[in-house]
Amino acid sequence: MRLQIDTKKQILDTAENLLLDRGYNGFSYRDISRALNIKNASIHYHFPQKTDLGVAIIQRATKRFEKWARLMESEGIRYSDQLTNYCQIFKKFVDHGQQICLGGALETDFKTLPQEMQEETRLFISTMHRWLENLLSEGRKKGEFKFTGLPKDHAFLVSCSLQGAIQNVRVTEPSCFESTMKRVMSLTGL
Repeated sequence: MRLQIDTKKQILDTAENLLLDRGYNGFSYRDISRALNIKNASIHYHFPQKTDLGVAIIQRATKRFEKWARLMESEGIRYSDQLTNYCQIFKKFVDHGQQICLGGALETDFKTLPQEMQEETRLFISTMHRWLENLLSEGRKKGEFKFTGLPKDHAFLVSCSLQGAIQNVRVTEPSCFESTMKRVMSLTGL
């Protein structure tokens, strides 16, 4: 049984890496089977359709983010430090071979994604945006943030800036992410 769990996790990990590198439409089960040296049938055993695999990747990422957000709250981390940590999530993609974050990869392919994946993508993105909006709102109430406008609008500015910077790094240089992150912090009043 442990072997099946490990194989399933390896499939998910490999597929997620391929999705972040190439987008959902840029990889197939053959790419996964070659990378893991397994047969396509092994992948189909765990994920009968590519849609099933895509949904599992998004659901896992949503749970991972929710766990991370709960940890930030439970440890009593200052709002400004939580925002820095949020920015670092995006920076990891720059540091990891200039990958695109999952939200960016899914949003780019959104119109071609199966309906089930579109729904999960909306849930994933809205989960992150609600968290960020709440963080900005509470941080401003406590005097840690000083930005103009609504927290919801600023949350979109922050996430879109970071996501766009990750994509821009692919054709420019990593320093563009650093300058964007500094600008986001400055616009937030840090």
